[in-house]
Order: sequence, then structure tokens, then C-alpha cells
Amino acid sequence: MKKKKTRNPLIRRIPRELAGDWRKYLLVSLFLILTIGFVSGMYVANESMMKAADEGVTKYKLEDGHFELNEEADQTLLAAIATGEKADVKQYYTDKAKRELDEKLDDEFEDKFKDEFDSQFKEEFDRKFNAEFQTQFDQTFATQVKQTLLAQGMDETMAAAMLDTAVAQARQAGSYQQAYDAAYESAYQKAYDTAYDEAYGKAHDEAYEKAYDEAWDKILDEIDEKYQKAEDKYELNDPDFAAVPVNLFENFYRNEEEDHDGDGVPDGNVRVFKKTDEVNLACLMEGSFPASSDEIVVDRMHADNVGIAVGDTITVQGEAYRVVGLIAYVNYATLHEKSTDLMFDALKFNVAMVTEDGFARLHEKVHYDYAWNYVTEPADEAAEKNLSDDFMKALLTQVVVADAEIEDYVPEYANPAIHFATDDMGSDEAMGGVLLDILIVIIAFIFAITISNTIARESATIGTLRASGYTRGELVAHYLSMPVIVTLVAALIGNILGYTVFKNIVVSMYYNSYSLPTYETIWNPDAFIKTTLIPLILMFVVNLVVIARMMRHTPLQFLRHDLKKTKRKKAMRLPRFQFLSRFRLRVMFQNMANYAILFVGIFFCMVMLAMAVGMPDTLGYYKENAKNLMFAKYQYVLASWEDEDGDVITTKEPGAEKFSMTSLLRKSDTLDEEVSVYGISDDSRYVKIDDLTHLKENEAYISASYADKYDVSVGDDVTLDEKYENQQYTFRVAGIFDKSQSIAVFLPIENYREVFEQDADAFGGYFSDTEITDIADENIATVITERDITKMCDQLDHSMGSYMSYFQILCILLSAVLIYLLTKIIIEKNETAISMTKILGYENREIASIYLLSTTIVVIVADAICVALGALVMNIAWKAIMYSYSGWFSFVILPTGYVKMFAFVLIGYLIVMVFDFMRIRKIPMDQALKNVE
Repeated sequence: MKKKKTRNPLIRRIPRELAGDWRKYLLVSLFLILTIGFVSGMYVANESMMKAADEGVTKYKLEDGHFELNEEADQTLLAAIATGEKADVKQYYTDKAKRELDEKLDDEFEDKFKDEFDSQFKEEFDRKFNAEFQTQFDQTFATQVKQTLLAQGMDETMAAAMLDTAVAQARQAGSYQQAYDAAYESAYQKAYDTAYDEAYGKAHDEAYEKAYDEAWDKILDEIDEKYQKAEDKYELNDPDFAAVPVNLFENFYRNEEEDHDGDGVPDGNVRVFKKTDEVNLACLMEGSFPASSDEIVVDRMHADNVGIAVGDTITVQGEAYRVVGLIAYVNYATLHEKSTDLMFDALKFNVAMVTEDGFARLHEKVHYDYAWNYVTEPADEAAEKNLSDDFMKALLTQVVVADAEIEDYVPEYANPAIHFATDDMGSDEAMGGVLLDILIVIIAFIFAITISNTIARESATIGTLRASGYTRGELVAHYLSMPVIVTLVAALIGNILGYTVFKNIVVSMYYNSYSLPTYETIWNPDAFIKTTLIPLILMFVVNLVVIARMMRHTPLQFLRHDLKKTKRKKAMRLPRFQFLSRFRLRVMFQNMANYAILFVGIFFCMVMLAMAVGMPDTLGYYKENAKNLMFAKYQYVLASWEDEDGDVITTKEPGAEKFSMTSLLRKSDTLDEEVSVYGISDDSRYVKIDDLTHLKENEAYISASYADKYDVSVGDDVTLDEKYENQQYTFRVAGIFDKSQSIAVFLPIENYREVFEQDADAFGGYFSDTEITDIADENIATVITERDITKMCDQLDHSMGSYMSYFQILCILLSAVLIYLLTKIIIEKNETAISMTKILGYENREIASIYLLSTTIVVIVADAICVALGALVMNIAWKAIMYSYSGWFSFVILPTGYVKMFAFVLIGYLIVMVFDFMRIRKIPMDQALKNVE
């Protein structure tokens, strides 16, 4: 008969240990379950929603990019752009110059040549004609006189002899002059006209040919110079250029005012597109697509935020539309009004779809936006960027030769409305994983310290077991079992909750912020690995290292409780304080390792509290100070400083002040950030920079936001690039202007005109503290108001404000749990000493003053230090985060915020103190007698 294998008796200790300290294990388990569950839910929700977004690229025909022109392109231009080939810019310059020369030279040459020719011809003709006419007339007059003499009866000889006398008499009598004048007048005009026509034609052809050749030679030199500049500007001879054929689609839209509550006051802007089935389709979330001219569908997220429901009526630029559906456009996962916006705005910006007839009902100007898809899809983002760069070079040349202008150019990979949501979900996933790992490590160390204390307390038992034949490995496995079992159970339950409860919570959070399509939950192996295997490995490794180190002692050392690695040192001599004060110091020194872990735990909580408290403070600060960060209440940016008739656009508003503005790029490896460059009028009442007018051409002021973000100081050089051209500008920083929220550069308006080669009277818009009503809407490109400054704060407050309050409560609970676990270890470690003090007659209150006051002092000091460290770390982290986004605003924690951070951890500790005091009360006096060796 086979002998039955003896069961390891150590296994029986596991349930007893679990039952004996069930509160600790329950608390740790609940915390792990909630943390793992939330992170698992985040992984599952992220993966499911990002897969839906990836599938939507094909399903909803997402663009590879879009560009906007200042006017509608004809079919010839669209066909040229679609080839992806560069236009012959030099031939365009040549043909254009020839047309201009032909028109200009004909008018100028004719007027100039005729004046010069007439003057020269008359002088030369008169001189020559007079000489020739005199001779001819004298001969003719003499012949006439001779005929008269012959008629009087003279013979030929006598008439010849009397001819000179008769002519002289005629001269003297005046008949000669009369005949001369009559003949001259008749012959002069006829001869002049004949000679003029003959000479003019010949001289004109010769002079015109010479003038044309001289003008053309000069123009060719100018063309060469202009082409050389264009060659550098548009990189026309880039050897790496390759044609990028694309498919083009019209994606026209209008930006209109939206009134969704029917009070007659605009509540924001809505970008209205025509219904299409070619590109950038929408996922229908509820209702139906528009079918008639009075129907509209709007963005689902915007509708949820402002309370629009299917069946409601909204007003768009004075026209009423019935909402028949809610959608999520594939190219507007977040409602970024401009690609340069730091944050989307789902409160005051909306996107909508109407029928073609519904589009015709609207009034604002049409934005001629064209979307493209590459004929050959790029393999990855690097290849896509190369294609985009080559396509933009080709597009620029085609637009130039068509005498059009590019208003906007945004490739798909650089469009925040497409990528912000998925990028943010990816960063959330990474951050959630890091926070989970940090928390697991902290809890693992707490377990390790607890087990170390248990091993020290049970050292005699361990020595006996070792002497009885139990191996070191068996004991290590036994003490490892509890943290691993707790973590495994928590991970399994957490994952179950992650796929059910927490996944839905995370999805609702994302739907509250992003306009995402419908999704299906998918199995995520990453979630299992990162929320089950990695926590188990971390828990196992940390505890294995500590337990294995403790188990290196011999059985005899365990039996003697000799577990110190170093020889016992002489007690530290303390100052001559009162007995209880020295006792407390001894308690602190004996628990330095525990207090170190406690410090790390409080620091971890404080970093999260810095975000939870600082985010609302930051948003509130910038919303309250928005007016102080604006140049004027209204900033009107004009489409052009001249209207279509060539007249300068003016206003009668007395407070209006001219300014110029353009956008350049600060290029870097991580982000090409748009920088606003302003030309400011002398003695400006809106941008008050004292010595601005005295700056040299290459000097400029920069905004404080620019200086803070990129660590720029006075005297440094900043280099900026044209957005669509290969041209750079370098400015020496002469000063920093602190009343601007944007990333901006300031120049005197005269310097601005010289730098950007503008006319002496050119300008870009008006600053005004009152609304300007006498400029036609078609001449205004955009109006910047307080809303543009505060919309980011409003959106962040709406998306995250309530969650920050919950996060603060979570941080209080987390700090309470960590402090509870660590102070529990301290009290358990000192149970014998506490029991002995009770035997000596000390009351519970006095004992608490020794042990709890020591911990209280450490907690208060650690709390104060970690408030400063947490704010410092969050500032550094915030700056790193902001580097990857356009725009800038500093992280702000108000004085009351620091008080909150300190108080929240203290509140958590005060809750723990109640339980610690109850634990001290429960320690019996015979505890010390039981452990007497």
C-alpha cells in the first residue's frame, strides 16, 4: 500500500494568519482591487476605443490632410494639384512678366515715342522741306513769270533777258510772297503727312524693338533673381523631391454663430459642412442624417455638454434648424477650432452637417477647404511626413502659378482634432500603468517590512522549524505566499471589475471629453499582463529579496533572536531632554526604515494631490486674469488691409488702433509651434512697451509665455520660420512683455513692414476695447475676444473639474491607507514595549503620547516637506507635458492650495490615529510576559 504523503503543516498557517490580521489584508486587497480594476478598465476601454478609431480611418474615409485656398479652385488647378508634380515656376514668372510687359510697354512706349518722334521729326522735316521747297518754288515761279512774259508778246530771248527783272519786281510788289505762302501751305501739309507716315512706321518699329529688348533683358535679370529667391523659398530643386499623386475632395464649410438655447444671444460658433459620402464621414450616434434644408445634425459631445437633444431647434446665424441626429465626425475626435489651439472647446465650438440646400441658407463666407488622400498610402508616420512635405512643395508651386493663396495646410498626422484623443488615451494608459507599478512597489515594501517584523517576532519558531529539517526555501515560500496570494486575488477580482464596472466608468469619462465613434469591447492581453503579471512579479521580487535576506541566518541565530547583521552598537547618546522626549526620539530612530517608506508614500500622494489641487487653482487663476492678459477686448484680424476696390479699410471707432500680425513657426524635434508676430503702432495704448519704437530692425520683445516655455532671456536670439516657405527670421530679444498669454513676438510696426517687405501703410487689423461695426464681415478674417483666452480653461474645468474633487478624496484615502499600514507595523513592532509600559503603570493616553506623537511629528514634517517637493515635481512634470503642446500657461498653486495639500494628508493621518489609539488600548499587559525569553 502506497504511503500517503504528509501534508506540509505550514499551509495551515496561511488561513490562520489571514484570519488573525484580516483587517490589514482586507484593506490592502480592497485598495489593490480598486487600483488594478480602474487601471485594467482604462486599458480595456483605451484599447477598445482606439481600435474603433483605427477602424474608422477606413470605415469613415478619413482624410490624409487638408488645405484651404483663398478662392475656389477651377478644375485645371485641381487636376494639376492632384498630380503631385511641381509647376514650372520660372516659366510662370516668364509668361506673367511677358504679359505685363506687353500691356505696360505698349501704353508707355506709344505715349513717350510719339512725343519724342513728333518733336524730332518736325524740326528735321521743316529744315529739309524749307530748303527743298524754296528751290522748287523759285524754279516754278520763274517758269510762271517767263510764261507771262511770253504771253505778253516777247520772244524767247527777250523773255529770258527780262526774267530776273520781272521776278525782282514781283518780289518787291509782294505777289511772290503771296504765291509762295499759298503754295507752301498747300504743299507742306501734304508732304508732312506723307513723310510722317513713312518715317513714323519705320522709326516706331526700330525704336519699339530696341525698347522691348532692353526692357526684356532687364526683366529676365529680375526673373532670375526672383526665381532664385523662390527656389530657396519653395525648395524647387530639392533632389529628394518625389511627386505625390493624391485624390482631392471638396470639404467646404462655413463658420457661423450658434444659438442653442433660443435666447437670441450667440452661445458659440458652429462649423457647418455639407453632407457628403466622399471623405471625412460621420458616425451616427443617435437619430438620423439630415434630409431636408431645415434639418441639421450636430456633434454628440457638444450636444451633451450644452444640453442639445434630438428634436430640439437651434438657430444658426439667424436661420432655424431642427436637430435630427447626433454624430461624431471622424476628423473631429476633439473639437479643436484651429489646429494651433492648445485645447479643444466642446462648450462653445460645434461641428454640424446639413444638406446642400441647408448649406445655401447660411450667410458667412465659404471656406474653400480641400481634403486629400494619397494614391499610395504611406507605410508609417515617418513616410507620411515625407509625403506631406513633398506634397506641400508641389502644392505651393501649383497655387503660385494659379495666382491663388494657401490659407491653411494641415496634414493628418499634425491635426490635433484627429490625434489629440488617441494620444491622450495612450498617455493615460501609460501613466495609469506607472502609477499602478509605483503603488505595487510601495505596498510590496510595506508587505516586506511587515513580514520582516513577523519573522523577527517568530524567530524562535523559525529556528525550531529549521532545526527540525525545514529548508530555507520552504520557509521563504511560506512567507512569500501571503503577499502573492493577496495580490493574485486582488488582480483577478480587479480585472473582472475592469472589464465590467470600471471599463464603463472610463468610457463615460472619455465620451464626456471626446467625440468618439461607437466601439465594441475587446479582450486586451496587455491589460492582463500589466495589471496581473507585472504586479505579481513586482510583489514577488521585492518580498523575495527581503525575505531571502532575512532567512540567511542560522537556526541558532533564529533561536537566540540574533537577527542583526551587524554587531550591536552602543546606544546613541541623546541630549538631556525629559524622559518622554528621549523615549520618543528612541522610537523615531528605531523605526527609521518604516518612516522612510512612510515618507515615500506621502511624497507619492503629494504629487497626485499637487495635480488634484493645482489644476483647479491654475484654471481659476487664468480665467480670473484673462482680461489682464488680453491686449484689448476685441482684436480684429483683417483678411487684407485693402478692400476689393483697393481702398484702405478704415473705421470710425475712436479707440481703434492699427496693428500688424503674422504667424511663424518655432521648429524643434518635438513640436513645430506657431508664434504670433505683432507689429505694434507707436505709443500704443494697448501694448504698452516703453522703448519698443527705439528697437533696431533685428530686435524684438517676446511674451513672458515664450520666455518661460523655452527658457529665453534678454540678449538671446530666437529663430522663426515661415509656415509654408523655406525662409527664416532671427530676432535678438530686447525685453520681455508680461501681459500676453500667447507665444508672441513684438516689433515696432515700421520694423515689421521692413522685415516682412510690406507697403509703408500696410497693417493687419485693429485693437479696440469696443466693438467695431463699420467694417464689412467679408473683410474680417477673425475676431479674438476673451472667449478665445478662456475657452481652454472652461473646457478643462468642464472635463476634469469634478474629477479633481474625487481625486482629492482618493488621495486622502490613499495617504490614510499607507499611513495606517506603516503605523500598524510600528505599533506591532513595539507591542512588547507598550505592554511593558502598561505594566509599569502608564495609561493608554500616555503611551499614545509616546508612540503616536513620535509618528505625528514625523508625519507633519514629512507632510510639510512633501508639499514643497510635490509642487516642485508637478511643476517640472507640467512643463514637460506643455512642451508637447502648442501654447503655454504656468502651473499655479495658490497659497490656499498648499494649505489644502498639507491638510488633506493630515486629515488622513488623524483618521488613522483613531484606529492606532484603539490598537494600543487592545494590547494586553501579559503580552510582555508571554515574550520573555
